[in-house]
Amino acid sequence: MKVLTLSKKQLHEHACQLFSLIQNDGITIDTVVGIATGGIYVSQPIHKALIKVKWKGQYIETKLSRPSTETKESLGVKNILTKLPYSLLNILRIIEVKYFEIFKATQYDNTVEKRIHFSNTQINIIKKTQTLLLVDDAIDTGSTILALKHVIQNINPKIQIKVAVLTVTHQTPYIIPDYTLYRNVLLRCPWSMDYKSRDKIE
Repeated sequence: MKVLTLSKKQLHEHACQLFSLIQNDGITIDTVVGIATGGIYVSQPIHKALIKVKWKGQYIETKLSRPSTETKESLGVKNILTKLPYSLLNILRIIEVKYFEIFKATQYDNTVEKRIHFSNTQINIIKKTQTLLLVDDAIDTGSTILALKHVIQNINPKIQIKVAVLTVTHQTPYIIPDYTLYRNVLLRCPWSMDYKSRDKIE
């Protein structure tokens, strides 16, 4: 397992590469859903690329924060991480992923679905959608993506959902994406707590 640190420019380039994979598949996308925080920095370039090819679909952003991220923020971990060298941070990231992979529940816990709420406008869009593209930066356990997929399918049982992410970090996630650039690779992006470049996204 390795860790790649991406600048804003490199992140945009990766999002465009992901869009190329999607475009080469030849599917017709009616709606794109970007997952905040990280996912929208992937979905927004994809949305712009679609507009350039005269796309007439709908674009939605939704937020579902991860409990592990909330815990780190409450403990002030960010201030500590930015003082450590990337060589040590890379080791800590790999240890964290391996820990969560070993100790994650064998079966997906659907209680996370209760934390997902779409607006009435978004629900109406989803009801009219035939093919939806769900975009995030990464799949770790896959619980976030799977929860969103189930909620969307409850709104529109006939919908076809495609999943696109930059990377899959766990060996056995709850869901496998349709499109990805990497497997077994961790990405340090400008919104990450341990990202130390000047182009950090706050």
